[in-house]
Amino acid sequence: MKILCSNCGLRYDPAASEGVCPYCGRYNEAPPEAYAPEAAQPAPEEEEVLWAPPAPARRRTSRTALVLFLLFLAVFGAECVIFPLVTGAAKAGQSKASYVPAAAVTSAAQNEAFGFGPAGRQVLVGAAETLGEVRGVEQGSELVRVWCEVDKEQDYRSDWASDAYLQAGDVWYPAVQTYDLEQFYPELAAEALDPYALQGSSMDEGWLYFLIPQGAGECTLWLQCQSLDRDYDVSEVAMTGIALTVEEGSVSGE
Repeated sequence: MKILCSNCGLRYDPAASEGVCPYCGRYNEAPPEAYAPEAAQPAPEEEEVLWAPPAPARRRTSRTALVLFLLFLAVFGAECVIFPLVTGAAKAGQSKASYVPAAAVTSAAQNEAFGFGPAGRQVLVGAAETLGEVRGVEQGSELVRVWCEVDKEQDYRSDWASDAYLQAGDVWYPAVQTYDLEQFYPELAAEALDPYALQGSSMDEGWLYFLIPQGAGECTLWLQCQSLDRDYDVSEVAMTGIALTVEEGSVSGE
């Protein structure tokens, strides 16, 4: 005996499919008579529906389409939340990266002590020498060194950083690091002063070395003080310029 599916409204034999509609997969409860042997059932022309639940409006919603729709809603919702956050972070990073604090510029005299850094540590810039052609320096370049003395500081502070540059003409040249100096002239490195020493706390002295083109022009030493915020990002920059009188020097053994 066939019954009507309560989901799709099609007729089927529940005894052949254990009550599951072969058209839509819906399980339908059927009276025991529906599972009686075929011989006991009336002829097709005399068949009458003993049980037929009301068939709802026929809908053929695809399960795949429903899953895809739910997936679309999930992705769309995630993008609505994540995309503004990522965009905001990217804009904030770009804004932060493009922010360069305007430097406060002061000047000092060669061979005269002056205050440097947030605590006004006493610094003296002394002789400046050009070393000409030195072993390990490429042709057309020369080393310029500047003597620098820093007084002892009572407390070490980590809220600032220091650096040194030599302006020759319109170009600024960073100080040669002690490690790099050791590679081609270890004898000079023994008396070198690393720019990091400017922000230390102990008394120190030595030469700051700069590699510049020969005949680059008048030289000015710039000592840079970078104030750092809680995240150790640069919040303020102060530059102290010392116009140099550069004399011709020599290195023993050259």
